[in-house]
Amino acid sequence: MLKESLNVSQQKDGYRRLFSDEYFDLFIWYGEKDHDLIGFQLCYNKKYDEHSLTWSHSSGYLHSSIDTGESSPMANRSPILVADGYFDSHLIADKFLDRSQNLDEDITQLVYKKLMEYDRSKENPFL
Repeated sequence: MLKESLNVSQQKDGYRRLFSDEYFDLFIWYGEKDHDLIGFQLCYNKKYDEHSLTWSHSSGYLHSSIDTGESSPMANRSPILVADGYFDSHLIADKFLDRSQNLDEDITQLVYKKLMEYDRSKENPFL
């Protein structure tokens, strides 16, 4: 079940929230002036083959694999996002819905809606 982390560093240009469980990390971004939800990043399958789906009002969708950069236990490299193709939006949407009972209803609805609209996003990236 997704639970909110309370110690999230904040930026000057808006407000951020983070929700996590063993399968997902959900980052939510709010605008500076009116605190409208302007985007999110949903990281999934964290233990085995981590990927992320990022959506923002201004940029649309980006689906990525997360390269941890860790090829050696002696190295401490930063993870990076690498472009990745296939995204099973319906499977991830269903898992998200099952794990989102602790989230605010507006967050759950927006993220679920955007996950379900992903297939159509190829026609309009700003959905």
